[in-house]
Amino acid sequence: MSIYQQIKEKFIMKNAREDWAPYRTELTEMILDRDPESVMIIGAGHCNDIDLCRIAAAAGRVILLDIDKEATAGAVNMLPEDLRDKVTCKEASLTGISEDDMEGFCDRLMEHAREAGKCHQTEIFREALLTEIDTLEEKLISKEKDLNDLIPKEAAEVVVCCGVCSQLFSSLSFYIRSLLYSLEDILPGVALLEEAFHERIRRMNERIIPATNRAIYKAAGKTAIFGNENMPEAPVEGAYQCIMDVRGAFSPEERHLVWSFNKAQGITYDMLIQICDKNKL
Repeated sequence: MSIYQQIKEKFIMKNAREDWAPYRTELTEMILDRDPESVMIIGAGHCNDIDLCRIAAAAGRVILLDIDKEATAGAVNMLPEDLRDKVTCKEASLTGISEDDMEGFCDRLMEHAREAGKCHQTEIFREALLTEIDTLEEKLISKEKDLNDLIPKEAAEVVVCCGVCSQLFSSLSFYIRSLLYSLEDILPGVALLEEAFHERIRRMNERIIPATNRAIYKAAGKTAIFGNENMPEAPVEGAYQCIMDVRGAFSPEERHLVWSFNKAQGITYDMLIQICDKNKL
């Protein structure tokens, strides 16, 4: 198993279906309240946070968009057979960074770490890290046309994007933090690179999130629904940028839901749901 695949395994929430049940019910009700004929779910994954069965039963057409085609296929396979034909899965990366790109990044950076470790040269690793991030950043989908091709105008009556923006670069952040920690004993001062790295992640979020939000809004015929972890005292990277951008751009109706993210670890989020009904603007 590759380094990147190992990282993906760590992000799998084994008790998500059970832990997220109350949140899933409430979020699904918000979607169904719009009485949609069609629904597009951005970053759908396994659909643990949305009741796909209820959505597919109520709507004539459902589109699941996610970079992980196995996850969305698994979500569809859990549906009754008579509902599966209503659901279309679209494999796509919101950022423009593919699974193969991440595989290559992780493998190359590990090799850079080995080489720098042999000669105990922190600066060599620093330059390699920043160069590799430059390569990823060049792949970002930030042009409006590219995003509109990915998420076409009026693709569905209701378009939902919840719990996604905080995850755009989460596996990347996890890998870098873990690698820097493991290198502390052989590369002096390597931990100081973490802040520079996080500044780059913030910059990437600030580029991609506003453009993505506008593409999502245009894709919604009736309503765009955004959901993000709301922690004003300790803002969640990605989620914070999305909340502030949606609030400024679309003047949404805002509601709060409790998301019991990981009961075993006692992790609960206040999810801010921003509902942008076009007929109210």
